[in-house]
Amino acid sequence: MTTPATDARMVRIVQVALGIGIVALIVFAIVATFWTTVDGGEFRSAADYWYTATGVPIAIVGIVHAFAVHRLQHGRDGRLGAIGTWLNAIACAVLAVQCGASALAGAELRWGPTYVLGSFLTLIALALLAAGSWRTGLLPKWMLGLWPVVWLLGSFFATGPGPLLLVALYIAFMIVLPRRVALRNAPVMVAVG
Repeated sequence: MTTPATDARMVRIVQVALGIGIVALIVFAIVATFWTTVDGGEFRSAADYWYTATGVPIAIVGIVHAFAVHRLQHGRDGRLGAIGTWLNAIACAVLAVQCGASALAGAELRWGPTYVLGSFLTLIALALLAAGSWRTGLLPKWMLGLWPVVWLLGSFFATGPGPLLLVALYIAFMIVLPRRVALRNAPVMVAVG
């Protein structure tokens, strides 16, 4: 059973996760904007490690974020929300493992089309979650419409300062989500008279 206290804990968890994501995305944006990194092969500089390693927290935050939004909707996002949440988790987990393994190996590991497919699968998964969330009213429709696209452009297909788009969206989530959850869970006053 979900209670307002459980929802409040979930909101705090997602806010901490998004804060971690913001830090990782800022590092990613700085490296992508100001340093040259390898495009395949052995890493040559610290920038290569930073560029690749930031994919791990970005992917993990993507998992936590989607699960938290799904959970805060108490199942009202239906099958689309559930399928989108789980597809996103699988794709982000694969991306986190690939980025982590590459950073540990000191070289860009290419596992066939895994990176590209995983990245596009996150777009599809978040689009499904957003579509399921459309009717719940927990999040504004503009936010749901932007989420999948900004995620893709600001995370695994980002170039230069592109991750800052996702930073802006994460900040919006950190402001909007607690307010919407609090409004939904506020006691309703009934006038008697």
